[in-house]
Amino acid sequence: MENVKPMADGGGTASWWRRSPRVQRILLVAPIPAVAVYVIGDVVSTVGYNGYSFRDQWISELTAFGSPVRPLMVTVILIHGVLLLAFSFGLLQVARRRSALWWIGAIGVAGFVVVGIPTHTFWAMNSRGMQPGFNDAMHATLSLVFSASIMATMILSAVAYRGWFRLYALASLAAVAFFGAASGIAIRGIDQDNTPWAGGFERIDAYTYFAWLVVLAVMVDRRELGGVRLTRRVGRRPWRGAPA
Repeated sequence: MENVKPMADGGGTASWWRRSPRVQRILLVAPIPAVAVYVIGDVVSTVGYNGYSFRDQWISELTAFGSPVRPLMVTVILIHGVLLLAFSFGLLQVARRRSALWWIGAIGVAGFVVVGIPTHTFWAMNSRGMQPGFNDAMHATLSLVFSASIMATMILSAVAYRGWFRLYALASLAAVAFFGAASGIAIRGIDQDNTPWAGGFERIDAYTYFAWLVVLAVMVDRRELGGVRLTRRVGRRPWRGAPA
């Protein structure tokens, strides 16, 4: 039996690790724990914030300066972001160069650095009752950039995969745009502490996006790592874990 090298091109252990189907699969399923961490953090932080309204207050108010649960929710969002960063790297590995899927990964990497880290850390909003500052304006701006990047990646995913997934991605895009706009309108009364359904609309928006992320992860895993991708030639034996 011939000796099998980690990489046929002699790229070494590090190169093999990056291209390993097992590693790629781990990266591509990262949205599942990312969503789980975020949802659990949202619920736990809401319960731990006395007087906070799940329906009427934004998620950003959990990470706001002055929030008693800010350390917890900032940690949750950063873990969530790191997991999605891993997913983005996974997309860059399996996608064809400059394809729609590759651009989703590139936007994900850039978004984590430019928007994901600062939005809820350096530029978090102030809690209700506090004097608005420059950080509030920056938070609003970065949130708009983040929303635009989400919609762009949804459109790109519809380009990448046809059939039922394209319809699903476009329907998710419509829901995210509608409820995001509804939440933005509802939050305008924050100075008067009158924001009915601002949190409810935002959570429908966010959780629709999360559901799309998980479905996209499953789709990419099946389309890009199915069959031949999971087969390593050692004679004719398949890589362990490859689908029959």
